[in-house]
Amino acid sequence: DFGLAFNSMAEHLLVGRFDVDPDAIGAEGFDSGGRTVAYFGIFCALLRVPLVLVPSLARTDITFWSCLIAITGAAWFQTRAVLLIWTQGSVLPITLLLSLLLAGPNIQFLRPSIYQEPINWAFLFSMAFVYWAARGTLAPEGFNQRILSWMALCAGLALITRVSFGVSLYTVLGLLMVTRLSRSIVFPAIILAAFAGAAGVVNAGRWGNPFVFADFTRFYLSQDAEPARLGHLAAYGAFHPARIWLGLSYYFLPIWIWIRADGHVLFAETQAAMMDAVELPAGSFLLTDPLLLGLAMYRVWTVRGRDHAMLLLGLAAGPILMLCAISMAHRYRMEFYPFFLMAALFAKPRLSKGLIIGALIIGIAASHAMAIVNARSPWGPGEFYLERYGLIETYTRAPR
Repeated sequence: DFGLAFNSMAEHLLVGRFDVDPDAIGAEGFDSGGRTVAYFGIFCALLRVPLVLVPSLARTDITFWSCLIAITGAAWFQTRAVLLIWTQGSVLPITLLLSLLLAGPNIQFLRPSIYQEPINWAFLFSMAFVYWAARGTLAPEGFNQRILSWMALCAGLALITRVSFGVSLYTVLGLLMVTRLSRSIVFPAIILAAFAGAAGVVNAGRWGNPFVFADFTRFYLSQDAEPARLGHLAAYGAFHPARIWLGLSYYFLPIWIWIRADGHVLFAETQAAMMDAVELPAGSFLLTDPLLLGLAMYRVWTVRGRDHAMLLLGLAAGPILMLCAISMAHRYRMEFYPFFLMAALFAKPRLSKGLIIGALIIGIAASHAMAIVNARSPWGPGEFYLERYGLIETYTRAPR
């Protein structure tokens, strides 16, 4: 669905417009002064500029290939980051690499869509950012101008792709630069400002305000089909800390799918009061990423050094936003991995080979299972399906 939305966006950008064809974006569009706009960042549209310049290719849907390229690029940078800290004869780095490539972030989310594509590209830029951050941490000269410039480029590209990823990376660089008030930060600051300015121009063209990335009061779906969403937005906003406990359950302990005796999901009242959507499938980092998560938590507990502490603090912004968000979806899990990887790279716990390999096997099996379930999961609020069909029949008999 919506496979040509970014093509339409690219065509409009070429003539200086920031709207999109209503037929291409459908119910995912927003009403802005009589025009239809999308909240997706423009990067995926820029990828399609060469296509739309050729009439015979202008209606080619490249969503599948775009997602594949992005996730492959992310895996490349993950590999390079792990190789930076490779220790001869140690089983942990190679096991961590296998966990990254064969489980977790590179397997569970292989479901091409307009929703997944921007996340995949922002994830790629975040993985490149983590690689350069690891280099800065290990380099004798630390975070020099070259490393900071590459990190700034990654952050800027993430910002114009998916803003929540960009917020994390900008936060990291802001913290690092505050402690380095020298000429080395001038060029990276210019890069950050240029991308922020570009995002501001797009925002102003869409919403009339350079600081607004999305105005969900104008969302067609909320206005036409789900007016209750406007109430959630008015009461709690797009992000609110009152949702954190539900987010922790969603991402780590998915008891929210439990059907009570009255036929409703476990947290039905909370979801009805302040959530737009809590989507299937139900999953947990504890199953899909036990090794990566364990290493990350160990590093957080034992972190030393100002720079690495600031890196982790900044990268935590994305996960915190997802825990507070008005909607929770399986694909949003990708926002957690930059934090997890940055922490896990420098963790050095004493673990038995059996425990490490066991965690790897569990993660690979669970991630592949989640990939299959994710591909079969319906879009939208999960309770709609769970309360009507139950968990098993949602995947076997419920209409899509």
